[in-house]
Amino acid sequence: MDLRCKKTNCKHNKNYACTASEVHIARNTDCQTFDRDFLKTEDKLQDVSRDMFELAPEVSEYSHSDKLCVDCRAHCLFNKMGKCNANGITVLDNDKKGYCGTFIED
Repeated sequence: MDLRCKKTNCKHNKNYACTASEVHIARNTDCQTFDRDFLKTEDKLQDVSRDMFELAPEVSEYSHSDKLCVDCRAHCLFNKMGKCNANGITVLDNDKKGYCGTFIED
Protein backbone atom coordinates (compact mmCIF):
# COMPACT_ATOMS: atom_id res chain seq x y z
CA MET A 1 0.00 0.00 0.00
CA ASP A 2 1.21 3.47 -0.86
CA LEU A 3 1.02 5.84 2.13
CA ARG A 4 1.49 9.54 1.48
CA CYS A 5 1.44 12.17 4.19
CA LYS A 6 1.27 15.95 4.22
CA LYS A 7 1.89 16.17 8.01
CA THR A 8 5.51 17.29 7.66
CA ASN A 9 5.96 17.55 11.45
CA CYS A 10 5.20 13.85 12.04
CA LYS A 11 7.93 11.41 13.13
CA HIS A 12 6.83 8.96 10.44
CA ASN A 13 6.99 11.46 7.53
CA LYS A 14 10.01 11.09 5.25
CA ASN A 15 9.73 13.18 2.07
CA TYR A 16 5.91 12.96 2.18
CA ALA A 17 5.94 9.16 2.53
CA CYS A 18 4.71 7.48 5.70
CA THR A 19 7.22 5.12 7.31
CA ALA A 20 4.97 3.84 10.12
CA SER A 21 4.67 0.07 10.38
CA GLU A 22 0.90 0.36 10.80
CA VAL A 23 -1.66 3.13 10.49
CA HIS A 24 -4.85 3.68 12.47
CA ILE A 25 -7.64 5.84 11.07
CA ALA A 26 -10.35 6.89 13.55
CA ARG A 27 -14.11 7.04 12.96
CA ASN A 28 -13.81 10.81 12.32
CA THR A 29 -11.02 10.10 9.71
CA ASP A 30 -8.21 11.43 11.97
CA CYS A 31 -4.87 9.65 11.65
CA GLN A 32 -4.28 8.22 15.12
CA THR A 33 -0.74 7.21 14.13
CA PHE A 34 0.37 10.85 13.91
CA ASP A 35 3.23 11.44 16.36
CA ARG A 36 4.61 14.95 16.38
CA ASP A 37 8.37 15.28 15.94
CA PHE A 38 9.34 18.28 18.07
CA LEU A 39 12.79 18.35 16.39
CA LYS A 40 11.11 19.33 13.11
CA THR A 41 10.75 23.03 13.75
CA GLU A 42 9.46 25.47 11.11
CA ASP A 43 12.98 26.11 9.79
CA LYS A 44 13.70 22.36 9.55
CA LEU A 45 10.48 21.22 7.89
CA GLN A 46 10.72 19.75 4.42
CA ASP A 47 11.10 22.20 1.55
CA VAL A 48 7.98 21.75 -0.58
CA SER A 49 9.63 23.08 -3.74
CA ARG A 50 12.49 20.59 -3.37
CA ASP A 51 10.30 17.60 -2.42
CA MET A 52 7.22 18.15 -4.57
CA PHE A 53 8.26 15.53 -7.15
CA GLU A 54 8.10 12.14 -5.50
CA LEU A 55 9.71 8.90 -6.59
CA ALA A 56 7.38 6.20 -7.85
CA PRO A 57 6.29 3.86 -5.03
CA GLU A 58 8.30 0.93 -6.41
CA VAL A 59 11.45 3.12 -6.37
CA SER A 60 10.94 4.96 -3.10
CA GLU A 61 12.90 3.58 -0.16
CA TYR A 62 9.83 4.20 2.01
CA SER A 63 7.44 2.02 0.02
CA HIS A 64 5.33 -0.42 2.01
CA SER A 65 4.45 -3.97 1.15
CA ASP A 66 0.92 -5.05 0.31
CA LYS A 67 0.76 -6.62 3.77
CA LEU A 68 0.78 -3.28 5.60
CA CYS A 69 -2.16 -3.03 7.95
CA VAL A 70 -4.28 0.12 7.92
CA ASP A 71 -6.91 -0.14 10.64
CA CYS A 72 -9.92 2.00 9.83
CA ARG A 73 -12.95 2.86 11.92
CA ALA A 74 -14.42 5.44 9.51
CA HIS A 75 -17.66 4.74 7.63
CA CYS A 76 -15.79 4.65 4.34
CA LEU A 77 -16.20 2.88 1.01
CA PHE A 78 -12.70 1.35 1.45
CA ASN A 79 -13.34 0.06 5.00
CA LYS A 80 -13.80 -3.71 4.88
CA MET A 81 -14.31 -5.19 8.34
CA GLY A 82 -12.08 -2.58 10.01
CA LYS A 83 -9.26 -2.71 7.44
CA CYS A 84 -8.63 -0.29 4.59
CA ASN A 85 -8.59 -1.96 1.18
CA ALA A 86 -7.65 1.11 -0.91
CA ASN A 87 -4.52 0.86 -3.05
CA GLY A 88 -3.09 3.77 -1.11
CA ILE A 89 -4.07 6.58 1.21
CA THR A 90 -3.01 10.16 1.66
CA VAL A 91 -3.00 11.79 5.08
CA LEU A 92 -3.71 15.50 4.77
CA ASP A 93 -2.78 18.27 7.19
CA ASN A 94 -5.08 19.97 9.66
CA ASP A 95 -4.47 21.90 12.87
CA LYS A 96 -4.02 18.98 15.25
CA LYS A 97 -3.72 15.58 13.63
CA GLY A 98 -3.70 14.52 10.04
CA TYR A 99 -6.84 13.11 8.46
CA CYS A 100 -7.41 10.56 5.72
CA GLY A 101 -7.89 12.39 2.43
CA THR A 102 -8.81 9.15 0.65
CA PHE A 103 -12.03 8.87 2.66
CA ILE A 104 -15.20 8.36 0.61
CA GLU A 105 -18.39 8.15 2.66
CA ASP A 106 -20.07 4.78 2.46
